[in-house]
Amino acid sequence: MSTVAILAAREYMSRLRSRGFIIGTMLGIGGIVALSFISAIGSWLAGTFTTSIALVGPDPSVTRAIARDLRDDYAVTVIPISSDGPRIPATVKRDVTRGKYDAALVAYRDNHGALAFSYYPAKSASLEEQERLRQRLLTAVVNADLDQRDRSTIQRVMNFEFVTVNLNPRYKTAAEAGLAQGLVYFLLLLLYIAVVMYGMNVASGVVEEKSNRVMELMIGAVRPDQLLAGKITGIGALALTQMFTFACAAGVMLLLVGLHYATSLQSAMPAGVAHPPSLAIATVPLATIGYLLVFFLLGFFSYSTMFAGVGALASKMEDVQQSNGLLIWPVVVAYMLSIFALQDPDKPLFVWASFVPLISPMLMFTRVATSSVPMWQIAVSIGLSLICIWGFTLLAAKLYRVGVLMYGKPLSPKEIWRALRAPT
Repeated sequence: MSTVAILAAREYMSRLRSRGFIIGTMLGIGGIVALSFISAIGSWLAGTFTTSIALVGPDPSVTRAIARDLRDDYAVTVIPISSDGPRIPATVKRDVTRGKYDAALVAYRDNHGALAFSYYPAKSASLEEQERLRQRLLTAVVNADLDQRDRSTIQRVMNFEFVTVNLNPRYKTAAEAGLAQGLVYFLLLLLYIAVVMYGMNVASGVVEEKSNRVMELMIGAVRPDQLLAGKITGIGALALTQMFTFACAAGVMLLLVGLHYATSLQSAMPAGVAHPPSLAIATVPLATIGYLLVFFLLGFFSYSTMFAGVGALASKMEDVQQSNGLLIWPVVVAYMLSIFALQDPDKPLFVWASFVPLISPMLMFTRVATSSVPMWQIAVSIGLSLICIWGFTLLAAKLYRVGVLMYGKPLSPKEIWRALRAPT
């Protein structure tokens, strides 16, 4: 076994058995399990935060019709009181101000006999509902104030034909596109956290060995560039192990949730209707997983080489943390651009930025996961990232050779520049 492989295996096994890695992995799996129930939690929250409205109408038939039109979006309680103009009844006002209802809606007949409404919200969230509530009341006004002939005409005009012809070859429906964007957002967050966390692990590992004087012993047996390669390779393998564990946990939960919803769907289908021949379980395209792996490795090696070089010049972890912002800002820029690119990944700004090393791993992954990107653009992006990694590796190796035995000097751009110019 080569020296680099031995060093990588040592780095991998020592961190794999560490308490921090085990706890972090368990917390990550717990987070994936929690996210699997996000739809159930969302439904519960939707019910909890639904605006409750006390409805007062001019007569029972109109009041029931209004309540029927609103109950899909609001928790409506019909108050058995007939309205007398736009004023809110005192008892209803008291219930709203005491928090029994979020708002009150009074339907009444104006001076011309037309149906009109007064809305009395008690909370700021209910106040924001006024425009949406007004739109939902259009049907009630049409049904209450027009005869059958005019009502049919209005309804026919309002229900005009609208046909969508999808020209996007990647997504067939808006729901599919939204699901893909949500998935890519989650993977982007995972990529961002992994690159930053494991890049910092490289730097902290170097500083820890320097502070324990282990580096002085190892430097006599192996070359500094071998130490650098072994550390980066070992921590990179550890990162892939953790991501593979998370992927397995996500796959199991995806299967269980899909089986649950498919069983619920089959039991809810009427008798005599054929059951669906297969389970409609949302799956992650294999190409997306492949690109995630490729761009994760590109991002990890791009940043870990920088972190390793800077860590070799630092005497304590506080020095690395002080320069953390300078090293992290390209990741932050890449993440923010990727979030904006989720909506329209083919804008010229995102296309050109996806070729820039340090930014391209996250941004190009967003583009290939949400749109049809020409292969030449993917190849150019990967090629430029590989060139960048090669250059950073040379610089990091130079810093490593000079800095592994440096102690006591504060980490600063001046010291980094001096280390790069120093003879080796």
